[in-house]
Amino acid sequence: MEPELRCLKALLSPVSGIVDTHSLMLSLVGEAENHGATFSYNTTVIGGHIEENRLSLHISETKHLENWNGKFPLQPEMVLIPKLVVNSAGLSAPVLAKRFDGLRSAVIPPTYYARGCYFTLSNTTICPFKHLIYPIPEDGGLGVHVTLDLNGQVKFGPNVEWIDGIDDVSSFLNKFDYSVCTNRAKLFYPEIRKYYPNLKDGSLDPGYAGIRPKLSGPRQSPVDFVIQGEDIHGITGLVNLFGIESPGLTSSMGVAEHIATRFFRC
Repeated sequence: MEPELRCLKALLSPVSGIVDTHSLMLSLVGEAENHGATFSYNTTVIGGHIEENRLSLHISETKHLENWNGKFPLQPEMVLIPKLVVNSAGLSAPVLAKRFDGLRSAVIPPTYYARGCYFTLSNTTICPFKHLIYPIPEDGGLGVHVTLDLNGQVKFGPNVEWIDGIDDVSSFLNKFDYSVCTNRAKLFYPEIRKYYPNLKDGSLDPGYAGIRPKLSGPRQSPVDFVIQGEDIHGITGLVNLFGIESPGLTSSMGVAEHIATRFFRC
């Protein structure tokens, strides 16, 4: 089935596939707006406070955070008192939860950050694979695997680069380095050639990078998604989503259905 693949044994998943994430987001936005949702862009939840066991959200225009260095308190321009708050801020979810005055710090898990880079396959007119190819998982990730996009482009990644020294301000403002250094390719070639020995020198071009919001660090056992409600933290109408890394996008509809069924009250 895959003549370019070198392995002893493999498992075939016949229903695995890919999705156009941008089109998915546009579809979800349109469907939400058709059901009465309003999106407030260029707006940031900067914190909140607990009053009568409900969470009040502090809101500010995003442009007011551009020069913020954490040395002075942020003042809200608006305070909202919603029935349900879902903290799904990804990388910033734990540090945002820390800014909810009255939420016990003990319920906020420690966070770890891991950068993952992708490289694209160039200098080829024929795609070497017809399926997504996953090697044995590594510490902190799924290993440098083969991904095919909707245009037939072959991508390899992600690797795992643990990031240390991220302060709360940098995490809150998403000040991460998403650049892909060309020199990192030298680490990819030996990993890819473990299952694709015919990979030619000079055939990898820098692609893109992402950051995983992990709840487990190097050489620690993996931790599953944390969907944290009132039964854990004791605050009515607050749901925290921690550690929603890959496959968080694939699981997003299931996570949303779980939250709507378990936590939403009309």
